[in-house]
Parts: sequence; structure tokens; C-alpha cells
Amino acid sequence: MNAPYVVYTDSNGQLLDTLPVCQDFNRSMCTRPTCRFVHLMECDKVEVCDQRVAVCRDHAKGMCKRKQCKYYHIPIVLPPANVMAATAKLAENL
Repeated sequence: MNAPYVVYTDSNGQLLDTLPVCQDFNRSMCTRPTCRFVHLMECDKVEVCDQRVAVCRDHAKGMCKRKQCKYYHIPIVLPPANVMAATAKLAENL
């Protein structure tokens, strides 16, 4: 699973509204072990628009009650925004 490698936040540590979908994965051709794009399975009923998925903010807060949510549920727990911002700034300096 590539979930730890997807960039979920901006440089301030704030959750992004949308995330890019891996087009290679959709064609069973993604060979990047650290792919930074969302890998969707056919069984996922997530709405894709312009090769991007909208992030479910309710799920990010642990509060999504939709039976079949059309928004992308981030499969990992994100650190607090200040930690994400510090990590992003360190990555920029590399």
C-alpha cells in the first residue's frame, strides 16, 4: 500500500481538499513503490473528477457517517498540523 507516501497536506500542515489519482495504478502499470498519488481500487466508490479525489473531512475527524461515501477516506492517521508543517519545511530544504 502506498498510503504513507501520498502527500495529504500543504506546506502549513493543513489537509488538502483534493488529491491526485495515480493513472498508472488504474491501468495496473504503477511500478513506483513510493508512489505519491492515490491508488484507488475498483471497489472504492469514490468520485473522481479531473483525475483527483475530494478528501472526506468528516472521516479525517473520525466522524463520517455516510454508508457509501463518495469522498476519499485517508487510510492513515495524520500527525497534528504543526508536525506536518515542520516535516514539509524540512523536506523543502533537502
